[in-house]
Amino acid sequence: MSAPANAPSKAPSKAIVLSEIGQLLTLAEGPDAARGGAAQGELGLREGAAVVIRDGTISWVGPSGGIGDAVAGVDEVEVHDCRGKVVLPGLVDSHTHLVWGGDRRDELELRLGGADYEAIFASGGGILSSVRQTRALGEDELHRASLRRALRMRATGTTTFEIKSGYGLDLETELRQLRVARRLGDADGLRVRTTCLAAHALPAEDRGAEGGRERFLDRVCAEILPAVVAEGLADFCDVFCDRGAFTPEESRRVLLRARELGLGLRVHANELGSTGGALLAAELGAASADHLLYLGDDERQALLAAGTVATLLPGTSLVLGKPYADGRALIEAGVPVAVASDCNPGSCALESLALVLALACYGCRLSPPEAICAVTHNAAASLGLAGDVGRIAPGMAADLLLLATDDYRDLVYHAGSPLIAAVFQGGARVV
Repeated sequence: MSAPANAPSKAPSKAIVLSEIGQLLTLAEGPDAARGGAAQGELGLREGAAVVIRDGTISWVGPSGGIGDAVAGVDEVEVHDCRGKVVLPGLVDSHTHLVWGGDRRDELELRLGGADYEAIFASGGGILSSVRQTRALGEDELHRASLRRALRMRATGTTTFEIKSGYGLDLETELRQLRVARRLGDADGLRVRTTCLAAHALPAEDRGAEGGRERFLDRVCAEILPAVVAEGLADFCDVFCDRGAFTPEESRRVLLRARELGLGLRVHANELGSTGGALLAAELGAASADHLLYLGDDERQALLAAGTVATLLPGTSLVLGKPYADGRALIEAGVPVAVASDCNPGSCALESLALVLALACYGCRLSPPEAICAVTHNAAASLGLAGDVGRIAPGMAADLLLLATDDYRDLVYHAGSPLIAAVFQGGARVV
């Protein structure tokens, strides 16, 4: 019996094929959780492989000779011949501050002239300078500036972004930053996780005022966090727990309130000294503890026991002239390590996570395979996205990079060279 005349026609099926891949880094062998120790160096490398993409997800991975069977019955097949080059998962940047207003180029020159970052911050510069400039922008202006940055970052291989607020330090601007971050995901096709970092610094209006710190923390816990959750604007809460920012006791208060409200936890920790942030992150079972320039054996063991990912930000060490976090000691202790850009207006405006990956090798002493895992699977795991991105396997999102080289180690060997030949996001070629 024929179909009714007015029955909707079935859309033709389509597949995208990446064929003749020289090195395919699947990262598919291993646990779904973030990987530490020797497991962090396992890339699941396949040679002479192919990947089939359907409906924005990976449907098949195998030898190039098996493509015919993998696309049998598909109406339209679009083939990209990779000509023996490298394919790996799209990079996952699990620590950025990329929604901000204005710039701090003047501070760059001050630092290069010998000024200390903490001294600039204490004098009203640093984060507080970005707060003033961000508060002055409307949502559309803030969105345009942030989208330009995000697209430049995607052109260098980043397909998933964690984006923090923290340049508002008041209800209105914190909400505006997080709305812009969500908009980058919902309207602009990027893959985004958002973090409320209202406790980034003490705002200027509360500095030096009697009871100012307590009043600000009251606003964060009683006003800002509940409003952020009510609008569904954040997945995580973060606190800058370090010298000159917030103490472990103050940070614990904010993080416990965030957890009550259903947010995941992340912590800026041990950037300026062994000031308790790493131990607090472990105590509360935070998804990640970030920076970690100063870390002892007891702190590494606490992070390992808690299952907290250690997120290293070597770009910040480069820009500020600070020591590099000891990634090798973390790897040897079995702690899962992620690497992120920390892209922000002051202490590290680097946008290329591919370049930061190389810094993690040269500065933090990770091997190239460990660094690649750190910016793919481990970063995704720290964001709760290990089932979606960071690996190349059937059912995963088709966020992939094609490199203009036949050896993945060139990401480190030729650090900073334009090696990203193509970027696929959700199966679509976007670069």
